[in-house]
Amino acid sequence: MTAPASVERVYTPRILAVFGATMLYFGVAGVAFPVLPRLVERELGGGSAEIGLAFGVWAIGMLVVRPFGGYMLDRVGRRPVMIGGALALVVAQLLHTPAAGTGELWVLLVVRVFSGAASSVMYLSQATVATELPPAEHRDRVFGLFSTVVLVGFAVGQVFGEIVMQAHGFAWAFALAAAFCGSTAIVACVLPETRPPDAVPAAKVRDLFHPAAARVGVINMLVFVGFLGFNAFIADYGEEFGIEDARWLLLTYSVVVMVMRSVSGLAFVRFPRRWLATFAHSTVIIGALLLATASSTAWLYAAAVVLAIGLAWNVPLMILIAVDSASDAERSRAVATVTTFGDLANAVGTLALGFVADAFGYDGMYVVVAGSSLAALVLMRSPFLAHVPGVTGRPSSPLR
Repeated sequence: MTAPASVERVYTPRILAVFGATMLYFGVAGVAFPVLPRLVERELGGGSAEIGLAFGVWAIGMLVVRPFGGYMLDRVGRRPVMIGGALALVVAQLLHTPAAGTGELWVLLVVRVFSGAASSVMYLSQATVATELPPAEHRDRVFGLFSTVVLVGFAVGQVFGEIVMQAHGFAWAFALAAAFCGSTAIVACVLPETRPPDAVPAAKVRDLFHPAAARVGVINMLVFVGFLGFNAFIADYGEEFGIEDARWLLLTYSVVVMVMRSVSGLAFVRFPRRWLATFAHSTVIIGALLLATASSTAWLYAAAVVLAIGLAWNVPLMILIAVDSASDAERSRAVATVTTFGDLANAVGTLALGFVADAFGYDGMYVVVAGSSLAALVLMRSPFLAHVPGVTGRPSSPLR
């Protein structure tokens, strides 16, 4: 029995190739979360502040490059940028262990900045292509599944990264990450070029940012702090509860997010986006407060589940709101703008959270995470987004 025509039209081999490239790339990020904190602790004698610094400077690399990423996509094209970013990331992953072997934190930080710069253009190209390949009426369904395969990559990277590290050491763990990057480049070679014919690279620095997407980006930044607070520090926090294998906490989080994102396409076309964001941000607040008050391993796992439910829909919702607030020619700039604010959260938020954890402990740090998400919730419900059309537009009825 043949598949319905609508399914064949939506999930074409090219779209599936984008999913594959994205899943492989996010395997790299998945490896970093359980492996990098241990690398900093064991090879460099660092603590939570140094762990936050290692993740934070990676985000600085992303932050510096991301605003120019939209320009690169419009000037060079989506596919060349994706392939080039993947190859650069291969080199960056292989440099992690030698950098830590020098015994100097700053050497590792340089590698992390380079890795962040390569990662920046990789994700931007993939997310942009994922919004351009499908017809406008199916964009929400495709992007919902796109955001799901992101978590598949995370889960695979987290689990196998820690297993390889424990069995063979740091060098092999980062070699696994490099293999993910190389496979991403190979898959990207079969993708079509989706750059619109009327796409014009920004002529001025101020044109690199899309104004409506910038407002959405502020919301994304405030909530994204919760993602960082969990993924970057949970391995260290879990050790306070006697948890040596952080991969199971990270896997629990990833599985819940995958489940939520697997139904996101259905939710996005049935419920108002402002309502969905309110639910997501409120749940993040509850999850962060549960982490702050955790008193047992079971409580920690329950907090991970609640936090995952809230964080699952935030990024895809924010990107879709930004895309539906821009014209076709502005799409790469809108995606670049809203994700730049995520990079800002990475760069500033991770560093700040590391120092807060040093000063007040992880319970105090997660209270700060809850407060950041509360600020996002207030802005989402306020006139701050009143003139951003993607907030109120129906996903199944494009605004253009």
